[in-house]
Amino acid sequence: MHETASSQPRKESKKELQAEAARERILSAVIDCLDRYGYAETSISRIQEAAGFSRGALTHHFPSKEEMMVVAAERLLRPTLSLRRRKHPAGAASEAVLAVDVEADIVWMWEKLVDTSEGRALLEILVASRTDDVLRQRIATKFARWNNAINETLIENYGQSGMDGQALQEFWTICRVFLRGLNTQSQFDPDDGMRKALVRRFAHAFAAQMSRPRD
Repeated sequence: MHETASSQPRKESKKELQAEAARERILSAVIDCLDRYGYAETSISRIQEAAGFSRGALTHHFPSKEEMMVVAAERLLRPTLSLRRRKHPAGAASEAVLAVDVEADIVWMWEKLVDTSEGRALLEILVASRTDDVLRQRIATKFARWNNAINETLIENYGQSGMDGQALQEFWTICRVFLRGLNTQSQFDPDDGMRKALVRRFAHAFAAQMSRPRD
């Protein structure tokens, strides 16, 4: 059976591709400014300068700073859903494997998702949403969907470890809170080696707790 023309994916026009490239360039500038200057100092003028666009071109794609932050948050959340998927059969024989994988996943989260320009930019948006009611309302649904997707992956990865779904969610929420907190602490303690050592120590203790035998 031949596919009809309507079933074929529509090719984006040159104009659409150019608009998409411009938006990506602006979002990259937003993320860079958030990391370097923080949310409060990430002004339209600063983003405009970093992206190399006129103010008119910038506001054509994003009419307000808030709109940029909402789209940036969505983009920043996307990579955090790439937690490696694993399978852990129940039983004592798998406890050592589980511990190694949990420890590796936490270190990976810190190195690839949290202690990065993107991770710090996301943290800036999160902190700003605490007191910015409009921003919080705009991103609340996105964060709820992200949280649900993360929890589904964790249950899929570790659901057979002997812990119930609620306990798994609580454990990994504690982990995310620790990593974000450590990222905030970095401005007071710039020793990168010390932070990495703390992550490894936390990961080891966390993995031991998750992989312990349960009745």
